[in-house]
Amino acid sequence: MSSSTAKQWARENVTGLWTTPMIPFTDSGELDHDGIRHNVEHLIATGVDGLGFGFSEPWYLSLRERMDAFTTFVEAVGGRVHTYCHALDYSVPETINLVNHCQSVGAEAVMLWTPMEFAKSQDMVCDWFEYVASQVTMPIFAYNTYHSHINFSIETISRLAAIDNVCALKDAVNDFGHTIEAMNAVGDQIVVSNPLEKHYAAMRTYMNQQVLLGATSVFLMQSPSWQPIREYVSLIDEGKIGPAWEQFFALDQLRDVWNSIYENLWDKGAAVHPVATIKYWMDLLGMKGGIVRPPLQQLSAEAKEAFRERLEHVDAFARLRAS
Repeated sequence: MSSSTAKQWARENVTGLWTTPMIPFTDSGELDHDGIRHNVEHLIATGVDGLGFGFSEPWYLSLRERMDAFTTFVEAVGGRVHTYCHALDYSVPETINLVNHCQSVGAEAVMLWTPMEFAKSQDMVCDWFEYVASQVTMPIFAYNTYHSHINFSIETISRLAAIDNVCALKDAVNDFGHTIEAMNAVGDQIVVSNPLEKHYAAMRTYMNQQVLLGATSVFLMQSPSWQPIREYVSLIDEGKIGPAWEQFFALDQLRDVWNSIYENLWDKGAAVHPVATIKYWMDLLGMKGGIVRPPLQQLSAEAKEAFRERLEHVDAFARLRAS
């Protein structure tokens, strides 16, 4: 695929439910390649349309580990669904090396967000993306996230959308209106996704958002035996809006748990990702999450018990675990 065809590829293929599981580690802290394979099988059985890999803890792996993990991930998927990798490094040359490695092992796209050193202004964000994109040919999903301590302006998004191989935007700043502005500005050029499941029914119904891109809700609120998000999306697409919204609201308790663990992520000054809690939720559903590497903090036994008890009071969670 060339840079010039990336946008058409995304329009035709970046659709449905795409998700990115956490990077699994063994109890001794080793990268869990078997866990990567296990999670790929679990997620494909859950009916995902696209899989990403490598976001949750990239700074706690060596570059060699990241490359090896990308290889294991892409080989495990084996072309059964679409694939992308999170290829950012704080070194520009290493970012380019990671992107090229992902391409060499068969990933279809990469997701990139701006290192904080290059997120000091909107112009610096654009300069970073324009330079990196000029050095590679892979399709790029731009990630708007407070992990970079900046929110892309609509002018910045328009400038990014003009780059040949930037073909999608994950607009992950918990701002319904911002995503609508972005869609109105560049939706005819790139695929724009609000990745919050709590917004997806409305975005699908009223804005025809074609993909839920990189949402952990896809594997924390669904399972191989039950896919309620996919069910209400299908109802929306069939024009059965009333039943779709009934299905959507039936997930409120489970959605409240998901939203509560992400509250810190929407703090513009913190953007603390709940990696350890997500991994424990994965473990409870039969996936492989495992520990987090230091200096990240493990969940205490007390925190695990309290979180498990909270989930077990949600009727939908028992249905998820039935698989």
